[in-house]
Amino acid sequence: MNFKKISLIILAVFSYSVFSDLPLYSAKYNFESDEISITGIRELVKEGDIYELKFSASNLIASLYFSSKFKISKNSVIPETYDVKIRPKFLDRDQSLKFNYLTKEITSIGSNEWISPIGKKLMLDPLNVQIMIRKQIKSGMQKFDLKIVDMENGGSRTYNYNVVGTSECFLNSETYNCLILERTQDNNLRKVTYYLAKELDFMFIKIIDVNQDKTNKLEIDELLSFG
Repeated sequence: MNFKKISLIILAVFSYSVFSDLPLYSAKYNFESDEISITGIRELVKEGDIYELKFSASNLIASLYFSSKFKISKNSVIPETYDVKIRPKFLDRDQSLKFNYLTKEITSIGSNEWISPIGKKLMLDPLNVQIMIRKQIKSGMQKFDLKIVDMENGGSRTYNYNVVGTSECFLNSETYNCLILERTQDNNLRKVTYYLAKELDFMFIKIIDVNQDKTNKLEIDELLSFG
């Protein structure tokens, strides 16, 4: 199982309007990999000026927990913390990131320990990058790049995003128009495909992560609340 897992050239006033209407939601998602299949709750919540995007799932075999806390300022997602906890031992990987804007450093503790400088360009974590993806898509961008923290070594990696088509998606007995977005990286065979529902503010309906001989899939099973 692989869990190692900007363009900001947009008119400021339009970008702000996109972020100022970020709907909160709660949904049941199913995660499947070569090792496990597990269902959990994924939600976007807000307390004060802090947003949190999280996914929590457990069964008799394993438990998964991912959490990203961030702020939204003007045109950008500002990461605060990122946490991941995975059980059982053969999948065991606990890691926490803290973004300190006074010292301009990112500190990682847990399975990978490092300290890395916060660069001048926007650096996102593996979860809140999805908020920026939705922002770019809502702004009409067909191609863009985003920098994501390198969870293993620190620093960042740049990923390329490209809208490749559309498809019908089905949820709660409803049909939605989905945009198909692909994520690739130079000199890397890994490809991630996202299905985003236009009618649900480009919520992620399905994510398929193919990396050589491994495939991970996260797909919505039931929308519990929206907006």
